[in-house]
Amino acid sequence: MGFKMKNDGKKDGRKQKGQKKAEQQQRVKRYKKKQQDKKHGPKPKKY
Repeated sequence: MGFKMKNDGKKDGRKQKGQKKAEQQQRVKRYKKKQQDKKHGPKPKKY
């Protein structure tokens, strides 16, 4: 009949709702860690 979803193939390349924010937060976290390493040197690893 005519009951196919209208936007069937449109959202293929779109990210999921929380995915973009999660990626951004990871990027910020990585950047902040790098900045801290510049300032204080790398943190000593715990055993």
